[in-house]
Amino acid sequence: MLAEITRQPGVLAAGVSTDIPLDGSEGKSAVTVKGYQLKPGESPRGYYFYDVTGDYFAALGIPLREGRFLTAADTRRTVRACVVDEDFARRNWPQGGALGQKLFPGAAEGPEAAAFTVVGVVGAVKQAAVTEEQAIGAVYFPFRFQNDNGLFVTVRTSLAPEALAATLRRVVRQVDPELPIEDVRAMETRVADSLLARRSPALLTGVFALTALLLTAIGTYGVLSYAVAQRHREISVRMALGAKPQQIRGQFLALGLRLLGVGIGLGLLGAVLAGQTMQGLLYGVPTLHAPTLMITALVLGFVSLVACLLPSHRAAKVDPMIALRAE
Repeated sequence: MLAEITRQPGVLAAGVSTDIPLDGSEGKSAVTVKGYQLKPGESPRGYYFYDVTGDYFAALGIPLREGRFLTAADTRRTVRACVVDEDFARRNWPQGGALGQKLFPGAAEGPEAAAFTVVGVVGAVKQAAVTEEQAIGAVYFPFRFQNDNGLFVTVRTSLAPEALAATLRRVVRQVDPELPIEDVRAMETRVADSLLARRSPALLTGVFALTALLLTAIGTYGVLSYAVAQRHREISVRMALGAKPQQIRGQFLALGLRLLGVGIGLGLLGAVLAGQTMQGLLYGVPTLHAPTLMITALVLGFVSLVACLLPSHRAAKVDPMIALRAE
């Protein structure tokens, strides 16, 4: 089946595995490094566990850090080889030197013939969820040691993934018409689905944030506009005494800038506190997101200046004597 898939137009790499990242499974298995002694009270540590063959790593775009990838030949060799990810290597051999080390599947060391030799270290991959923060570690074994009835076929293609789905189904049915095929999805779709539970609250929060920004802009304009209009008589008196229009506008511009400075300071404090509260709902977003804060400050600054300058500009154009007679 794997050979036939590889021959299809648009297929760049294909592999088979007992699991793939973001498939909804969080199962882990114990792995014992040769020579490691558990401390008193320490339990064997579980790691993500894969059996792979073909060009699995190339299909998923997993980079090689040291050594080599597993190949189809490793599935046929009697010498047992395995590959670990950099999280596993960093945890068990923090000083380096993972290549050539031996490990055993399970919670205890077995006979020497059952040991797997580490032949490569690959990049770490988010396994259970894109948002997982703890580095768990993963071990990849040759496919011949698999004991799972469910298999995943991973394919990297130069075509649109959806366009290849029908071809994959056809190839599998040619090999065995009774094999059930399910859950054919692009990895981009799996990533999006894994974030669905967090995307909805984030989207709702974004809508509320934009609404709050709009209400703040309208409120700021209304309050400052009203404050300037209330000083219409003062403006008229000052102009009657010789004040120039640019002086009037400059005074209210300074007023707006002072209020804007105080408001931005209080807003930044509120943004820090709100960001820390929201950190659990977001992924890859810092507590202080500079572009967002900058855009918000620019919008509020523009609104504040317009709210100050428009009424004062109108007032500065009024004939002082007409304004005073009206009073």
